[in-house]
Amino acid sequence: MTFWSGKKVLVTGAGGFAGSGICRSLHGKGAKITAMVTNKERSYNLRGIDATVVAGDITDEKRMSKLMEGVDVVLHSAAKIQVEVARKFPRETLETNIFGTFNVAQAAKSAGVERMVHISTCHVYGNQPEKNLPLKETAEPMPHDIYAVSKVSSELVLRPFMESGMDIVITRAFNHFGPGQTGDLLVPKTICQLLRGEVPKLGNPTPTRDYTYVSDISDGYVMCAEKGKSGSTYHLSSGKETSIGEMYEIIAESCGKSGVEAVWSDFRKNDMSRSVGDSSKARKDVGWKPKVSLKDGMRMTVDWWRKNPSIWKK
Repeated sequence: MTFWSGKKVLVTGAGGFAGSGICRSLHGKGAKITAMVTNKERSYNLRGIDATVVAGDITDEKRMSKLMEGVDVVLHSAAKIQVEVARKFPRETLETNIFGTFNVAQAAKSAGVERMVHISTCHVYGNQPEKNLPLKETAEPMPHDIYAVSKVSSELVLRPFMESGMDIVITRAFNHFGPGQTGDLLVPKTICQLLRGEVPKLGNPTPTRDYTYVSDISDGYVMCAEKGKSGSTYHLSSGKETSIGEMYEIIAESCGKSGVEAVWSDFRKNDMSRSVGDSSKARKDVGWKPKVSLKDGMRMTVDWWRKNPSIWKK
């Protein structure tokens, strides 16, 4: 018997990159997984995972209450996540990330759910003084855009529930990448451009990020659900700082395009200049640490894209 044997687990946002990763990490552990997606027709990331896929929206209070019935553990990853989308649709972002999180917590409390894990993000920190790097969980959030504001607020919404005795753990993962990640993000965007034979058009090469392969991050979410201390916040990060320019070189090498020079012109306003996290708390409390190297993870990611040409071929 393991912690997960026979437990009914609800994963919100299960069709997304983080949510499907959580379901994949739970697969085979004996849990009865309910994978909540906004659109069942777009749940390709869940192929091969033993889970019951259901449609629902976290902003729908009645639907959340229904899906929470009999649930033991909820891992809440549903959110509007892409920065540019959040800036374009700020009201929808706030409603989903803040009020949606409230609905999940309220439904979980009413249903007597044993534990809730809230998937937050390192973006809550914004630009921090260099003296604070690598960032610990005690660093004061300094949100710099509407997405970051919504995620800080979603954490604050959970505080009254915690004060009332509800068992909630918060995770703040730093940048992660891997198979199944799509959209206007550095790794998938660059891989698609390179595989199409294009000259990549990217943003500023100088900011740094802390990258971890998706399976390590997903395992971290599951381990925090199992072993994390109630009321605690945990970083999931490699602790290694990599510039966007350096990351491009790793991507290009994995694509067999080492000689291709990128065009650096599409600079994003209000971007974080440096980001790197200290995950010693998660390592100590739950025994988590990254296992996949940056280069190995990138090779596996590129291999996934090569096997799915219908997504990137025009």
